[in-house]
Amino acid sequence: MGNWRGLVILCGLSIAIATGPAARASELVVSQGVDPIGFDPTRFATGNHVFLHQLYDTLVTLGPDGEPRAGLAESWQRSPDGLTVTFRLREARFHTGRAITAEDVVFTIERYQTERVGANLLPRMRSIRQVRAVDPRTVELTLGDLMPGLFDLLGAVFIQNRDTIDAMNRTAAGSGPYVLREWRPGVQFTMERFPQHWRSDQTLLNRIVVRTIPDESAAAAALQTGAVDLLLTTGALAETQLRDRPGIRIERPQASPRTFYLMINTARPPFEKLETRQAISRAIDRRRIAEIVYRKNGGETCQPWAPGHWAHATEVERACGFDLAEARRLMERAGIAPFTTTVNTAVDAYSPGSVETAQILKEDLAKIGITLDIKTYDQARARSLLLASDFDMLLHVYTEGGNDPQFILPSGISGPGGRAKYTTPAYEALVAAAGRTADGAARRDIYRQISLAIAEAAFVMPIVHEFPSIPMKRGIEGFRVDASGFPVLSRITGAR
Repeated sequence: MGNWRGLVILCGLSIAIATGPAARASELVVSQGVDPIGFDPTRFATGNHVFLHQLYDTLVTLGPDGEPRAGLAESWQRSPDGLTVTFRLREARFHTGRAITAEDVVFTIERYQTERVGANLLPRMRSIRQVRAVDPRTVELTLGDLMPGLFDLLGAVFIQNRDTIDAMNRTAAGSGPYVLREWRPGVQFTMERFPQHWRSDQTLLNRIVVRTIPDESAAAAALQTGAVDLLLTTGALAETQLRDRPGIRIERPQASPRTFYLMINTARPPFEKLETRQAISRAIDRRRIAEIVYRKNGGETCQPWAPGHWAHATEVERACGFDLAEARRLMERAGIAPFTTTVNTAVDAYSPGSVETAQILKEDLAKIGITLDIKTYDQARARSLLLASDFDMLLHVYTEGGNDPQFILPSGISGPGGRAKYTTPAYEALVAAAGRTADGAARRDIYRQISLAIAEAAFVMPIVHEFPSIPMKRGIEGFRVDASGFPVLSRITGAR
């Protein structure tokens, strides 16, 4: 992949793109800290977020009220028992010009259900027992349970062209409002407006250029000089550098917080002992991390859901307070002698603040007899170790905290197949109960119990919720993110 730097990627409709309306000649230049790891939309790596909604469409999107909106599916209907959902597709085309059919939806969903490519969504995708094409424009899903978070899940299932799936880094495999035109790995990639998109009249930018600038200060400087218009994947350092600068404004979208957490592999000694994990949780000075690492832009937490989310429960925040004396007592109760372990971190552009948090964690855990060896990996390696549960402890971030809890819970923190390898019959019963009701009050109570169970078992330890800052040129309007934190750029105005 890295051997074809400078290769221009053309699709069958590139001539039509070049002749788009003059009124849409605006260009947006975006900076992010890491390169994409290819253009496969099943991979939710940080560097891939920026192209997902631009190059690909989903069956539905989720509105700010949590209700589904039409996407490639123009309508849908649930059976009386809730276990069959039928979607009617609109007339739409892939970037190659071929019509999108129900068979493409079947292909895409089955692809997300495979171990090799579907890691992010695989646990919930397994609840879709069958997907079939009723006719070229009708798709039927048969569910194994009610799946209250179904539409939230489908909002992250990006429909792919089965004819070009093996060449998606060279040939556009999507149907979104933009088509990939050029990729220079490590430098930038360019997306141009797709004039045959089903809602091309709402695509307000003609071109989007995404530059890779790993250094946060350099990215901030590029915004100040006008070399870029908007910064993604930045942290507190860039915000401090850009705050109150002329011509710059900073947005903080509330749709999707970043949740920074410590995860423990409970299959590895001595972490199979509950008291060991609880001692670590009590030894973490979450407030100090929030103030030092996230410059007070993040709030310390004990639970997976941020304040403002319907599943957030205030009482859970009292379940993991910083208490060194209690942490030492728990270590004694565990009968564990002082030991050395490792914590995996990632480069700042992939998991902002993880390395700095690890330094504070190292100081905290030394006070209870744990020596911490910090291992830092690039994006691709950190991701592979996470998905394989190849770690003692790791510090990382998820951006799905604005989603329905069914979206994030199973993939990382549920069951023996979860990345922490934690399971008990009582915990699994709670997770199962959450999938058997669509009643709002009942679900809030179940997730309150789940949050308390997570805090008690301490196999994953949320540390900070942060609503990330998005610095941009003054005059840019219309930027938004979806519930997963994936940017939606097609309605931006005020670009160059």
